[in-house]
Amino acid sequence: MGIARHSPLGSGSSARSSGGGAGADGSWPAPLDQWLVAHGGVVNGVQLRQVLYPSGATDRLLVATRDLAPGDLLISVPSPLQLRYDNIEAAAEAAADGGGIEGPCPEQGPAAGEAAALSIPPAEAAALVKLYEQMPRGSDTGAPAWQFKQALTILYHLSRGAASPLQPYLAQLPGLAPGVPTPRVAMLMYDDAVDELQYGALVQDIRNQKYWLRHVGCQLMPRLTGGGQQAEGEPQPGTCTNPFGGLEVDEELFGWAAAVAMSRCFGLSRGPRPTHTCVPLVDMANHVAPREAANAEIRSGSDGEVAMYAKKQIRAGEEVSLTYGTHDNHNLLLSYGFTLQPNPYDGFFFDLNMETIESLVEGQGGDPTTGGLADWQRELISQKLGLALGGEGGADGGAESIRVYLSGVVAEAPPAIAVPAGAEVAAGSSAAVPVARTAAEAPATSTPTSAAAVAAGPVRQPVDPRLLAALRIGTLQDRAWEKLLAGRSVDQIGAWGSLLARQQEITIMQLLAALASALYSSFPTTIQQDRQLLSSASLDVAAAAAAVTLTTKSASPGPPSPSTSAGAPPSSSSSSSGGSGSSAAREWPMHPSRPGQLCSAAVGKAATGFDPAAAAAAAHARDAAEAVRFRLGLKTTLERSLQAVVARAKELDALKQIR
Repeated sequence: MGIARHSPLGSGSSARSSGGGAGADGSWPAPLDQWLVAHGGVVNGVQLRQVLYPSGATDRLLVATRDLAPGDLLISVPSPLQLRYDNIEAAAEAAADGGGIEGPCPEQGPAAGEAAALSIPPAEAAALVKLYEQMPRGSDTGAPAWQFKQALTILYHLSRGAASPLQPYLAQLPGLAPGVPTPRVAMLMYDDAVDELQYGALVQDIRNQKYWLRHVGCQLMPRLTGGGQQAEGEPQPGTCTNPFGGLEVDEELFGWAAAVAMSRCFGLSRGPRPTHTCVPLVDMANHVAPREAANAEIRSGSDGEVAMYAKKQIRAGEEVSLTYGTHDNHNLLLSYGFTLQPNPYDGFFFDLNMETIESLVEGQGGDPTTGGLADWQRELISQKLGLALGGEGGADGGAESIRVYLSGVVAEAPPAIAVPAGAEVAAGSSAAVPVARTAAEAPATSTPTSAAAVAAGPVRQPVDPRLLAALRIGTLQDRAWEKLLAGRSVDQIGAWGSLLARQQEITIMQLLAALASALYSSFPTTIQQDRQLLSSASLDVAAAAAAVTLTTKSASPGPPSPSTSAGAPPSSSSSSSGGSGSSAAREWPMHPSRPGQLCSAAVGKAATGFDPAAAAAAAHARDAAEAVRFRLGLKTTLERSLQAVVARAKELDALKQIR
């Protein structure tokens, strides 16, 4: 297949589809690659394929349709064809001089700039931006959490039905596309599966995310979109406060949208404003690690265009893959809903404070009286690691604790991505920069669980440089080292390839071996038990996936299409006593409770062969298996870290004996 590129999106009609169908005849949207090419995108030598496994589970792969050379442009997606909240913000700016957004949401209206290309009525965009501002704010930026902004953007386009030019992309999203389940990001996991992770740091992060999802999905969104009780003075549903055409949003639907946003977004730092974007077809590429294993890479231009290039030779029929970044399994599960086994970037993370360092070096420190840390050692550790001296953050400017890791990686640092000089996204665009999918940090403002330790850096050696630096400083006996180390960075002091003194390093490796053993023993199950549990859980997942496939196929054989038979609407689509009349007359055009089905005014409500009970059982089985897989990976990581420190101690001891 050669490079194909056609005209960009026209302004089209901005009217909201009255029935929310794909078109007048309720037909299923066009294939993704055809839609991209027809509206100004580029698709060159790649194709989306669906794979059905014997278990009944399905997966989608981006594969090469012909041999591809390094540097070949594979896919290019201009900004108007991407699903991104800054396009909504740009459309809202066009409404800034329109005298407000009072009254019912307009059925149609003029648009300008990007809004014209996207057919987004400026007043609806302004209403959506108002919702953005009411979302919880990120702990790192103080701005509304991008995950929730993107979730609202997905729901807005979904509510527009055929009026949204992005509907062919929406129809391919997990949870809506037939046979492709919603990503099981950690905040959607069943509570009993979360408990089975056996890892306090991740469990706390998941509970934090669940708190905010429940707050937005159960309290904020129903109140703002008509499913909950209105506070005095709040606009009624069906006005522009609800940009979803009167449709209601509950926790289930908002959770689906947030999971899609978290698991599919790329972060863009170029252009007039940093943003996150879902890029059609590009986001179908699966993740591999380490970076060298990926055969493609993503670049973006200052005009917002995102493109995929071949990074190495790709043979016809070979899967096209990306690396989403140097994510450990903790971040992969939180943001993407899966783990890698093995994961070269995985680590066992724990919080380190001055008290813990004191206990680790007990009897080995520089204080001749107690064998603990001398004052100069505490001050040097505090300075290098940014830790508070007194154990409570804030008094001396240091953090109460920092998050460090043990790992089994061998490489000192991951290789940098090489970008050819003068590389371009596409003809006429500016120089490109590499782009990675964005790991999602949940909003953590004003919650008891937000006081997390200072985050660790990427895993790049068997022991976190800050932990190793603390132990090297803490086990020194001679204060003469203080001046020498004062001019070194924590990464230099804690580098795996360096050491201060051979016997001291042997002692440190012994301390780390004891620490790794203690952490491993803290788990209630062993590696052997988890392997047996995972084998059993995998059978449960296969059986549950097969049940979903069989029940769905038996009720709706063949390609997905609307049905004229009436069916009970899903809970998220049903009308509410607080909703307007239009809400009762319309359903969500597509909904995760009826994947592969459309609802159209021309054909009535879509009957679904989807069995919610079977789908819930499948999701529960997947959660249970992923919990066991995650903790098995952690224990394997600790085992590899233990092997690394023991091997280093033996090597150093052998060198001493040779001399």
